[in-house]
Amino acid sequence: MMCDNVYMKILWVIIYAITAYFSFTGQMMPAMYWMSGGMLAEAVVDLICYFLPGHKKCQKK
Repeated sequence: MMCDNVYMKILWVIIYAITAYFSFTGQMMPAMYWMSGGMLAEAVVDLICYFLPGHKKCQKK
């Protein structure tokens, strides 16, 4: 995850929690939809954050 915004990280945790809920209750089709939608949304948001002017690249220590 390239975007270091805490609110975005909370959003992804909520989306994956919904996925886990559907998985553990035996509803695999909604779980797959939430998983694929969440992964696509995360990738798109990270790509948009990368191209914003204020983006700072990851620094290795």
